[in-house]
Amino acid sequence: MCGDPDKNDRTKHHTWFHEDPTDSPTHVLTASGVENIAQHKYKPGDYTHLDTLLNPVWTWLTELLPMWLAPNMVTTLGGLHCGLAYGVLWYLSPNLDTPVPSWAIFLSGYCNIAYYTFDCMDGKQARR
Repeated sequence: MCGDPDKNDRTKHHTWFHEDPTDSPTHVLTASGVENIAQHKYKPGDYTHLDTLLNPVWTWLTELLPMWLAPNMVTTLGGLHCGLAYGVLWYLSPNLDTPVPSWAIFLSGYCNIAYYTFDCMDGKQARR
């Protein structure tokens, strides 16, 4: 490591987005593969029947949210429901070897529905 430190420091030349693919003994992507990735356009899938049925509800609920609320916070609120359900079930049956009360199963069902709802609302909040 004598001499110019920039000359000996090759870390900036070995990051994946700067590495010359011809230096690699095996080429992972061909030139046409790289071109296909560069030209890719995202095309969303079709709505499911449940999406079509619940979309007006999600739109209505999203309109109740304040405009200053970030979409990531909507996602986080949904994720907290998952964490709550997991925490309660783990507390009641840490080894998953004892039955849990019925209310815990209903709470888990509610939390799952709430998560799905918040997850569907975050994109609508982002596009408002």
